[in-house]
Amino acid sequence: MSQQARRFTFLTDNPQRRRQFVLVLIDADGDGYIFREVFLNKSEEGGGNAADELLARVKHYLKALGLDINNTDVAVRAYANLRGLGKACVKNGLMKATADLSLFANGFTGRQPLFDFVDVGLGKERADHKVKGMSYKRDDCAGGLISTSSEVFNFFVTIPQCKHVVLGVSHDSGYVPFLERFAADKSISNRITLLEGYQVSPGIRHLGFKHVVRFPSVFALAPSPMSQNVLTQLQYLTSQINHVAKGPFRSAAVDPGRLGPVLKTDEGQRLDKPLAVDKGLAQAIQKKNLCHWLFLKGHCDGCKRNHDHPPLGAEEQDALWVLARQGRCFTQKKGKICEDPTCIYGHAT
Repeated sequence: MSQQARRFTFLTDNPQRRRQFVLVLIDADGDGYIFREVFLNKSEEGGGNAADELLARVKHYLKALGLDINNTDVAVRAYANLRGLGKACVKNGLMKATADLSLFANGFTGRQPLFDFVDVGLGKERADHKVKGMSYKRDDCAGGLISTSSEVFNFFVTIPQCKHVVLGVSHDSGYVPFLERFAADKSISNRITLLEGYQVSPGIRHLGFKHVVRFPSVFALAPSPMSQNVLTQLQYLTSQINHVAKGPFRSAAVDPGRLGPVLKTDEGQRLDKPLAVDKGLAQAIQKKNLCHWLFLKGHCDGCKRNHDHPPLGAEEQDALWVLARQGRCFTQKKGKICEDPTCIYGHAT
């Protein structure tokens, strides 16, 4: 039995004694989910780091959903044509050699016990078929655990221990017929989260899935040069800027405690917490015109900014916080010392 088969047998055999788990399926063939350059250009080490960051972001998100992350395993399957994607990465300066992507995949697979980066071989739609479960003769799905004619996703979503499925397929309209079968069934759709990359198919967005998330610390938010649809992707990103609603608004996924504690100099002057934010991420967040209060403090009584967006990850929150600090704290303006540990504005004199 292959290593991949053993991993998925662990999840499925003897349901009465196995821990609950969450399954993450990603079509990582380069059309919508590109791992950040900071991971790709470090080869095998970068693959391991990407796995660690993905696990951290998934657990953070699951905690916001109310799942018991301490007693829930996370299984990840990323599918791609490694040869073709490796060539594209080299051509666009993300890697030095095509073989580096295989090393990246090895690092990704080896870092976490239930993570697999699967090479689906040549063929434009092979990653699609693996996510949907329509395998070719060379069955990588689970070493024969799932028969060729069955569907991977449908198999796992019906298992009692599978508490949630995160699907990274939002870039491809070809998944619309596949997802339509589950969108109307609330008992299933409520256990599905669509993972968004740098572009989202309008057809998938219109299916109306309740749970949507992004992991910008794992996947690039900006279109890659390897994409043939750069204009369409940019149009999608800019279309999100001006979508505004009026409150009040509340977000249970936000922990305002991360804004504190209050830092001061020896003279008692308020200091801003040091933040290391990627310039590109800050620019992408700025374009969305997100409400500072809702996405940093968890509440807003109503303003003209955008409130319609999935919860932000830690790096996204820091990027938004940097933008909020461009406005000076009202208390500081009055010549007083701000003692509010959740103040999001700038305190530099």
